Amino acid sequence: MFFWLSRTALTGLLGLWLLAATTFALAQASLAAPAPTEVALTLTITDGMLPKELRLIKVRKGDQLRWRVNSNTAGEFHLHAYRLNAALQAGQTTEMTFTAFATGQFRLEWHSAPATSAPAAGHHASLLAILEVQPR
Repeated sequence: MFFWLSRTALTGLLGLWLLAATTFALAQASLAAPAPTEVALTLTITDGMLPKELRLIKVRKGDQLRWRVNSNTAGEFHLHAYRLNAALQAGQTTEMTFTAFATGQFRLEWHSAPATSAPAAGHHASLLAILEVQPR
């Protein structure tokens, strides 16, 4: 009988230890993960290009992004996978706000306004930058 009680007590203690260790690990993980932040950027497109320092935009999943996009020429700004786009006239600024919900690398493209009414050749246009969304 003593062996059975000891074994039961030992099993109970082991269970409590595992529960405490798991709770501690989860608490540590939540403390280590950075909180979502707001990332505000002005993306000025000049002749279909962004400045070099804006060609790779790194954020974390859950971050709130606020972009002011403008261009010196007419066209359409497009962010693949997020299904965001904005048609811009020359000198016009538009603001886009969204949450970085998907991880990976996503193309930011600029579709120049055609000089004629002919359809654009192909789906992909000039690569402006890459949005890299890293896991938390």
